[in-house]
Amino acid sequence: MRYFILLVGLCFVIGCGPGGAVVTGKVTLDDGSAAPGGAVNLSGEAGSFRGAIESDGTYTIENVADGEYAVAVTGVMDAEPSDDETGGMGTFNDETGEYDEPAAAEEPKSLIKDIYSNPTTSGLTITVPGGSYDLKLDRADGSGGAEAPTEDGSS
Repeated sequence: MRYFILLVGLCFVIGCGPGGAVVTGKVTLDDGSAAPGGAVNLSGEAGSFRGAIESDGTYTIENVADGEYAVAVTGVMDAEPSDDETGGMGTFNDETGEYDEPAAAEEPKSLIKDIYSNPTTSGLTITVPGGSYDLKLDRADGSGGAEAPTEDGSS
């Protein structure tokens, strides 16, 4: 018991658990709009780290070890279709007295090019420690090249 108390006290004084940098930023599309969701993934010699993209395009990744990281961005999809007002029953057909089949929901589509989903093909890298890394990505239906991450929002 005495050793347990000593260990807890030592952790309190010097700190225990993971530590590291906090990486933040904003993911935008080439038209300037914020990515509506998804994840930013960092892969490097020090390990892999992941942070969710919020609806305003911002992301935060905590406890990232210092080092060089390849970046992948995944799950940036168009808005999922909402249920129609009939609750999925379709529309009522007055002539037949029955409900028509509801229209099939479209599968969500990626808003960004597929190359961004793999850290070896994305062309995006960051070096930690750092602060804020903004990522500007090409739309799947657009053309051009992605911009390198900018630290602290500078272009």
